[in-house]
Amino acid sequence: MPERAASLLAGLQALRLAPDVAVPAERAALTRVHTPDYVDYLATAAAAWAALPNGGPEVVANIHPAPEMLAHGARPGDHVIGRAGWYSADAACPIGPGTWEATLSAAGVALAAAAEAAAGRSAYALCRPPGHHAYAARAGGHCYVNNAALAVEALRAAGAKRVATLDIDSHHGNGTQGIFWEREDVLTVSVHGDPTRYYPWYVGHAEERGAGAGLGRNLNMPLAIGSGDAPGWRRSAAVSRRRATSARRRWSSRSASMPPSTSR
Repeated sequence: MPERAASLLAGLQALRLAPDVAVPAERAALTRVHTPDYVDYLATAAAAWAALPNGGPEVVANIHPAPEMLAHGARPGDHVIGRAGWYSADAACPIGPGTWEATLSAAGVALAAAAEAAAGRSAYALCRPPGHHAYAARAGGHCYVNNAALAVEALRAAGAKRVATLDIDSHHGNGTQGIFWEREDVLTVSVHGDPTRYYPWYVGHAEERGAGAGLGRNLNMPLAIGSGDAPGWRRSAAVSRRRATSARRRWSSRSASMPPSTSR
């Protein structure tokens, strides 16, 4: 929303900070995180939707592939309506005439900040649209490209052996979690509102720890709805840490009791 941009600029002015304008991201940077078919969809969806009779001003999905559909071999097809549902997790990520250009600009800001960090300097990236709800091949929650994940990959390419992301937001960073779920070299930490009462509703729980090589590299710290600033925030965080530790111990106990697997 324009009001948010105005608010951010006013804050910078109050702090006497002059913002730098980054160069929009290139496609190659996006495909280090996102699948090529998804990037193609983002780039072409607005024009394809505008060509529909009575299509409306924005791309908004009216169906999403259910697990049962996926189990039966669902595929997106080439029609923009079907692709809209395939490449989005919810209806809170409409695509309009300027969405693609804004997405590239925001991604460029994240990459510019990562370059500053790689050079040993500090930076704060004011990215709009945001990114932490975007998966590798799916938009969601007003997020189209995962800017944090782009920054992670840029830092890894610049020589960082391991990278940590700390996501502090009222919503769980489900897209970032999903992208790095099986990555050993990336630690994802999310502090957010309890997902049993808040978006994204289905994930963001303390027992979600990653899988495969990434097991133990994901830490969720859901806070009780209504948690205020310290000391309330610290109390909720302490409860989340205890829940995460308890879940980790239960998992370790189950793993130790499981017989070794065999292959033929």
